Amino acid sequence: MSGIFKKKKVILRQEQSKSNYRYLGVEIKDNGDLVFEGQDLGSEVEGALGASEYEWCWTVKAVNIQKFQNSIGSGSNILKSLKKNFSGQNAAKLYEFMQENEIPFESYSRIGD
Repeated sequence: MSGIFKKKKVILRQEQSKSNYRYLGVEIKDNGDLVFEGQDLGSEVEGALGASEYEWCWTVKAVNIQKFQNSIGSGSNILKSLKKNFSGQNAAKLYEFMQENEIPFESYSRIGD
């Protein structure tokens, strides 16, 4: 399992325009959990949710990483596969992928300024 942990963090999305900012990063924590952290700021969020800030965190526990790896076909480097498959605009497909493949994860989100 040591090949999984060579690189600890990648950024899947980081976009900024005049009135909006979108970020999604993923990190392998020291305990082996895979943690996704995202934040959307700006007028697009306000138009959709009524507030200009939305942030969230999804945690795939270490015991479920193998299932995630099997679903994504990542071999030994899950972060590299996540970057390949879910970078930029493809980041929006990540939640659906996890749902379709029944990847268990804990979720936290906050809407507000």
